[in-house]
Amino acid sequence: MADILNVVVCGTRFGEHYLAALNCAEHLWSARPAHLPRYRLAGIVARGSARSLALAEKLAVPLYTDVAHLPDDIDIACVVVRSAIVGGDGSALARSLLTKGIHVLQEHPVHPTDILRLRALAAQHGKCYHVNTFYPHLPAGQRFIDYARQSARQRPPAFVEITTSLQLLYSSLDIVCRALGKATPFACSQPLALHAELAEWLADYTSPWPFRAVQGLIGGVPFSLNLQTWLDPDDPDHHSLVMHRIAIGGPEGNVLLANSYGPVVWSHPIYAPDYERDDAQSSYLLAPDHFAESRFNRQPTATIFGKQHGPSLTEAATHDFSLAIHAALDELMQEDAPVHQEHWWQAHGDAWLGIMRAVGPAQLTSRPPPAPPYPDPLAYAKECQT
Repeated sequence: MADILNVVVCGTRFGEHYLAALNCAEHLWSARPAHLPRYRLAGIVARGSARSLALAEKLAVPLYTDVAHLPDDIDIACVVVRSAIVGGDGSALARSLLTKGIHVLQEHPVHPTDILRLRALAAQHGKCYHVNTFYPHLPAGQRFIDYARQSARQRPPAFVEITTSLQLLYSSLDIVCRALGKATPFACSQPLALHAELAEWLADYTSPWPFRAVQGLIGGVPFSLNLQTWLDPDDPDHHSLVMHRIAIGGPEGNVLLANSYGPVVWSHPIYAPDYERDDAQSSYLLAPDHFAESRFNRQPTATIFGKQHGPSLTEAATHDFSLAIHAALDELMQEDAPVHQEHWWQAHGDAWLGIMRAVGPAQLTSRPPPAPPYPDPLAYAKECQT
């Protein structure tokens, strides 16, 4: 494998984050394991919009409007174009690139049947194909997955709790599957029906109902899902009430990904082992030293892993996104990664499609830009420190 691999980015909307990550890659190279390749931005594949032309000029790389025009020294293509299942040309583009003998990293979501076909095509040409769900590779996602995975090795979790939107269900399930190490066995219920009286009241309710409740098993663990099933057809990538909020745990405590970008929080329910005793040693007023000896009473009720707050979008785009994209490229090139196993994306896809079929078509509704939060959370946080 070459020390440095030449990479083209297909698409410049979300693809601009790939461009930024590859253009500023040098600062990441010193921290990279020696067995992993490094990546160089070698061009943009796009239709030739003013945006694409300006980006190519700024980054001093060629703009290709046809895959056929790519030079022979391109090693990897990042396909950051909507796939066929969401009405885009990404899957067809991935097929053309693999046929040309180029490794492909494709942005999610991708239908499991397309993944199966593209993986077979990649194998036929001796190349790698992988789907990037992005969010598991962010620093917060990696912390969450690592803690949950280590915990599961010691003791199987008792529950998974997910709150997300239709747009982010695919990546949410990948985070959960990585944390559990598997997606099967999987089963899910139909969404909880609204009570008749509540449904009647909703006739005068002007906003879409925020979430629908689904329950089932994923990786053999009971899960509860609160899923936002409406989206804005004119702006489908935005207006998620919650992007990723995921908890995994049991009676001993749980780890929570509070937000797509963090923080990651471990917390536990209260357990007082001496609560039912009726002697002097059971009262913390009478025997404070004895009370403090118990680990249930000593450990913090909540602990944050990593930074105390999530990054701003600007901070995330300039730092976390680069880490995530390079981690996804590394995973593409690591043939022994668990997600390259034959069953991984089929099992993930079955879970994703099972939930999508259960909840039915998205409810389409136009939404205004979000209002500023009140009280201002940063100002309120300062007040809490005084």
